[in-house]
Amino acid sequence: MNELETMIATMRSVVEGEVCSRSRVVDALLDLRLEATGRPDVLELIDAALAEMPGRTMVPSAWWLERLDLIGLAVVHPSEPVG
Repeated sequence: MNELETMIATMRSVVEGEVCSRSRVVDALLDLRLEATGRPDVLELIDAALAEMPGRTMVPSAWWLERLDLIGLAVVHPSEPVG
């Protein structure tokens, strides 16, 4: 398991309840973004999550877990450029 996969697994393990603190989700995404340098496919998903994040102070846990799943899939199955 690489560092990004470990980080995502750790982030998933601490999600509890129906909502998460928006500031914690932002911090977690920014931490992932720093670790994902050199992975434009993963950076694109992280940037989209930051731009689309719902809520002013709280984020639905289901949304956060879905984003972690999407980012995790990209980490495990990198997109390859066509051509």
